[in-house]
Amino acid sequence: MRGPVTVIGGANTDILGFVERPLVPRDSNPGHIRTSPGGVGRNIAENLARLGITTRLVTSLGEGSLGDEIGKSCTEVGIELLAVSTPGCAAPQYLAIMDDRGDLALGINDMRALEAITPEAIAVHAAAIDESVIIVLDTNLPAETLEYIAGRWGDRPILIDTVSVAKAPRARGLLGKLHTLKTNELEAAALAGTAAGAVDAAVDALLIAGAERIVITGGVAGALFASGVSRMRFVPPPATVVNATGAGDAYMAGLVYAVLEEFDTTHTAAFASAVAAIALGSERTVSEILTEQSVLERMEEMLS
Repeated sequence: MRGPVTVIGGANTDILGFVERPLVPRDSNPGHIRTSPGGVGRNIAENLARLGITTRLVTSLGEGSLGDEIGKSCTEVGIELLAVSTPGCAAPQYLAIMDDRGDLALGINDMRALEAITPEAIAVHAAAIDESVIIVLDTNLPAETLEYIAGRWGDRPILIDTVSVAKAPRARGLLGKLHTLKTNELEAAALAGTAAGAVDAAVDALLIAGAERIVITGGVAGALFASGVSRMRFVPPPATVVNATGAGDAYMAGLVYAVLEEFDTTHTAAFASAVAAIALGSERTVSEILTEQSVLERMEEMLS
């Protein structure tokens, strides 16, 4: 086992709706609904655990049976859970409607319990976090908490996922303290304050603001890796898409694994793409068939 890696971020119950034919807005659409453990931080942590990495998760579960089930699911897959107390807070939930191609049509998140992850709450688990070789963050956390973590544990690689357009700007105050900023085109624009679609401008602005390495994911368009004056886009082969919800979280887990293994950029991109491809083929947010060996084999196929 390698690590430990500490992930600090969101955990919730995913409620996913899948339609049988093209989605009709403002109408009842035939399909099926399933629930599974989710949340950006938790998804990254489960992917890492399935890849053989010793993984800890600092999160807020909220109260009630849903929170209990999220906690149980972490234990079952080998994640060491470091829970933040949230008296009176409902368990976080994420509702997603997927279109007939498996892409997100609409999502609603209720992550209010994560506001309880304050710097003071993080300090309770400082001894465990001190043991981490890598720290992974998501922007479900309050901005002051992100900045506190980056300041206190800036002596080791910190990777961050910007989560959404609404929450991406929370990472603005710690760009110069990150090993890797993982985002998408819309989130990058929101963080950089540039026009949507102007990817090069966003990358330039983020690098000037202090970002060391930027990874901008773009679905079938692949991912752009940028650091200093270097730019590389890696476009993987098409993957079967059943559910796109957890692909970005899987990709982030692949980036973390690649840092641990000291992969070069090409192997990093291929490995992360392979983890994401396996996630895309599962209705569950994290694929239950994910293994280190299955990813390495798919990576080699991509590079051959």
